[in-house]
Amino acid sequence: MTRTLLLGIDAGLTNLKAVAFDRGGDVVASASSETPGFGSKPGRDEQDHGELWAAVVDIVRAVVADDAVDPDAIAGVSVAGHGHGLYALGADGEPVVGVKSTDSRATDLVAEWRDDGTLAAAADHLGWTPFGGDPLSLLAWFDREAPETAARIDTILFCKDVLAYRFTGSATTDTMEGSVFRAETPDEAHAAFDVLGIEDHADAIPDPVPSTERCGTVTAAAEAETGLPAGTPVAAGLHDVGACALGAGVTDPGEAAVILGTWGQSVVVTGGPDDGSGGLPRRYLDGWLRYRGTRAGAACLDWFVEEFGDEWREQAVERGVDPYTVYEGVASDVPAGAGGVLFHPYLNGTTDDPDARGGFYGLGLDSTRADMLRAVYEGVAVAQVTGVRDLRTTIDAMRVTGGGARSDIWPAMFADVFGGPVTVPTGAEMGARGVAICAGVAADIYADVDAAVEETVTVEREYAADPDATARYERVARAFAEARNGLEPAWQTLKTIPPEDS
Repeated sequence: MTRTLLLGIDAGLTNLKAVAFDRGGDVVASASSETPGFGSKPGRDEQDHGELWAAVVDIVRAVVADDAVDPDAIAGVSVAGHGHGLYALGADGEPVVGVKSTDSRATDLVAEWRDDGTLAAAADHLGWTPFGGDPLSLLAWFDREAPETAARIDTILFCKDVLAYRFTGSATTDTMEGSVFRAETPDEAHAAFDVLGIEDHADAIPDPVPSTERCGTVTAAAEAETGLPAGTPVAAGLHDVGACALGAGVTDPGEAAVILGTWGQSVVVTGGPDDGSGGLPRRYLDGWLRYRGTRAGAACLDWFVEEFGDEWREQAVERGVDPYTVYEGVASDVPAGAGGVLFHPYLNGTTDDPDARGGFYGLGLDSTRADMLRAVYEGVAVAQVTGVRDLRTTIDAMRVTGGGARSDIWPAMFADVFGGPVTVPTGAEMGARGVAICAGVAADIYADVDAAVEETVTVEREYAADPDATARYERVARAFAEARNGLEPAWQTLKTIPPEDS
């Protein structure tokens, strides 16, 4: 008997993944590639819809062609994608704009809004504050700087919706992404558009489809390109933050996920839009969540070892082990607190403050590279656990996901900083698994989300907090916050320094 398969596609800022799962949540076949993109000018991070689709076609075809995959056994498909940015179609259905959330062209406009009160007024209606890489800020930028392009916008989508549109021919979004605009009521959303001066675009938002319901089926044209059978149900899917939370089994209020990928995301499921504070509130399945992110999570470690880790990589070659085995051994030999060295992981800003910058503090003549390496691990952990606690006072459980969860030292450090147990779910492709669950519910493979999580998600490892380390990290976290608060004016000053002598 042919086993049932579900296809989840995760379109991140840096990588694209297509993963076929069996109904138990185990990976059957997968393929990946880099996310295409370009920057026409400094500060730009843009996306060509056609190139994005072509890259996804390649990895989907690779999965469908795998010997372990019977295309006719694929019962459903769904897509996760990075949030925010601005993707838009014209009235003819052709692409008009593709801008990633890491684009910074609108940051000066947001600064103007902050100074004149517009930003606070919009936040009152939205429940979150535009930050520059979001669709509202970018729409306003196009209205001001490229009005001819703005005038062509007929339908506003998100990254994953571009791909769902190519699969189904239907331009829709899901309720999680749709809550970016709609706040709690459509009237509030229209009021926010009015405040920001982009009221002409308020009707460009498609009506959202619940994440676990069908937004269409694979068309004959998509079958010809991807090899997926025409008529296969396509679920509306999720923003990748929600997809990772679902793939990790984080679905109930009070449960938290820290996503330790290229970015670092702190996510908490809440009881409603007014439960918790700060971050970005979003609809999530039948409820809500809040999240906030640092734009460099595990990327901080990659940066540090690339710049300062030659000796450790040489040791790895000599020992015949993965370099990360050496990095973790070096960091593990340094006691909690990193010899008094503190690291801010804001190498690419945060979702709250794109102008935030990273740095080491507390360095002395006796500080070592090993101290600094340990401080990088700790700085990421403190930032993300603090992010969780800032979002909701009561946290009942925490899971660590993302590529960094494969580490032994990092999840243990998260437990110590959190002061309670931390679990790591089985598997590595949480985002793809999250939307595969959406596809399974839409295709009636699972009765509902709870049944799907029960069948697909298990715990691989659990870490208990060390009380002595937790006590040390309480002081580290306090110093972390004091340094961050004191440096905010310096970050603004640094922003005014030209990148090169003129």
